[in-house]
Amino acid sequence: MSKDIVDSLWSRAGRAPEAGTALGETTNGEPAVGVRASDAERDATVERLSQATGEGRLTLEEFSQRMDRATTAKTRAELDRLVTDLPASGAVGAPVTVGAQAGPSWHISPVGGLNIFGPWRMGRHVIVATLVGGARLDLSQAELAGPEVTLTKVSLVGGVRVRVPSGIRVEASGLTLVGGTRVEGAPDPGPGAPTIHIRAFSLVGGIRIRRDGPGRRSAAERLDRGADRRADRRAELLNRRAERHERLAGRRAERRSRRGRYGGM
Repeated sequence: MSKDIVDSLWSRAGRAPEAGTALGETTNGEPAVGVRASDAERDATVERLSQATGEGRLTLEEFSQRMDRATTAKTRAELDRLVTDLPASGAVGAPVTVGAQAGPSWHISPVGGLNIFGPWRMGRHVIVATLVGGARLDLSQAELAGPEVTLTKVSLVGGVRVRVPSGIRVEASGLTLVGGTRVEGAPDPGPGAPTIHIRAFSLVGGIRIRRDGPGRRSAAERLDRGADRRADRRAELLNRRAERHERLAGRRAERRSRRGRYGGM
């Protein structure tokens, strides 16, 4: 681009460029669209989001969505928008200490287990004890009582099925005679992310972990959509039945009318 064209663009903007200033840059050499974010700033934002998740300020799904945006952010302004509703790092305030002092949360039943969908606050240690029954958890909308929480499941028969958003670290351990551990979906985010420890002990039953990628709907949302589709199908079926009954009633009325005319002759 020639110097005359550059000068013309600056003059249209109402000011002249300073010496050594390139098009698309501010006077201090930074991009006009905003200061570019560094890898360290992206990592710091993700760490701050992780800390907020451990304090119960963000659900796992919210953390996953913001983490994805933070890792792809190009400017500092984009990173700042992700933490505007969170307290400043190291800000003085009442710390969340209830979860640290609370004891384990017990769920005991001879037959059955623990099924969690939708909003839920997961304590630091959740224990499920059954003879027959497992644990099925969709933690998309869950809040964690700390940066690290633990699920312990003890049963004769029954496994553990857990679904988490991307960006959540899951560590599995335990002992089972029949069954294994399977992890599906997005890769493990590594250290520093909110962590869920799963310990399962059973004769029959394994551990299955599903880590969803960005944009995947939670089980609660899928159940809602399924219920809506079923309701629509039922409504359509009822409408068709009503139309069929209406046609049959019209035909019967027409036949009665014809018989009445012929009978009067």
